[in-house]
Amino acid sequence: MKHFNYTMLCAVALAVANNAIADDTVITLDLTKPSNPETLTFGDDGAWDKIYEGNGDNTQDFFESQVFIFSHMGISDWSYWEGFAPCTSTAMNDNGSYAVGCMAGGGIQLDDNGNVVTDDNGNVAVSASMPYIVGYYSTMMSADPSCQIFFNDGAAHQPVGVYVTNFPTAFYNCLYGGGSARAFTNGDKFTLTIHGVAADQSEKTIDVDLITYSNDMFQAIRGWKYVDLSSLGEVESIYFTMSSTDMGDWGMNTTASFCIDKLTVKVNSTVGTTLADADKASITYDRSTKEVVLPQSGFAIIYNAAGQKVIATEAARISVASLDKGVYLVKTANSTLRFIK
Repeated sequence: MKHFNYTMLCAVALAVANNAIADDTVITLDLTKPSNPETLTFGDDGAWDKIYEGNGDNTQDFFESQVFIFSHMGISDWSYWEGFAPCTSTAMNDNGSYAVGCMAGGGIQLDDNGNVVTDDNGNVAVSASMPYIVGYYSTMMSADPSCQIFFNDGAAHQPVGVYVTNFPTAFYNCLYGGGSARAFTNGDKFTLTIHGVAADQSEKTIDVDLITYSNDMFQAIRGWKYVDLSSLGEVESIYFTMSSTDMGDWGMNTTASFCIDKLTVKVNSTVGTTLADADKASITYDRSTKEVVLPQSGFAIIYNAAGQKVIATEAARISVASLDKGVYLVKTANSTLRFIK
């Protein structure tokens, strides 16, 4: 399966677009802090209002929050989407939607210090005001993994953990059947696989059984379940795939959807330049002018998502207005930056 190839760029630096990251900083996904678009807005049903927007040409688009870049593809003419989409719905019923709902009943609350809130029984607290992410895994449209996450700061990242839960339609597919899906029986399983891709393109995986049926017992994740991701090691990207024992002529009969929240990664400051160097040499991307801005004139190369060189220049301000929409990486002698155009 194809994914973004940055093997030629494995000598990454610790430069961040607007501010340097401290040693061993832990970053936890908080969708109340989006950066591209700068504001997430939702319909009355909790669906992201841009869920069907995109390039419309079977190529991925993206949205950002903090250091995270999430793949998304929308085709408005078909009312179709795949990849990731933010959501605020508290729906836990099978409402026929592929865009809203999670079996946990809402996004995970954080306290003032950015820590996950739990009740007296240790259960994760949820809130309708906290967005989470719905993932829709598809192999039909996009040439790349449809559910892919990578990073915009040019740093090495150690995944720490993520919370997962079932998407309602998938849950009720397995419990009662529906559409082309049948109700699960003994031996059935619905699994989410998390892939970590290192700089040399090697992969490690973690399987999460979202739903199983064994010994005449239906078992499913209904609240937010924490998954330890530390065994993935340092990665340049993460992507998700799904599998089910309920298969048909066109692939899985089970709705290929899941929900995630509060992905956490640690930035390893021992990789790349020192913190002081990164602070002096940070690169920024000005979305209003569509320019990459270097701290000073010097040779810079911009690569596209396939690792192909698209611009090489010594200018301090580099216009990328002529480039197609997508994710790019700019590299100088001292620092790197990924950005979305």
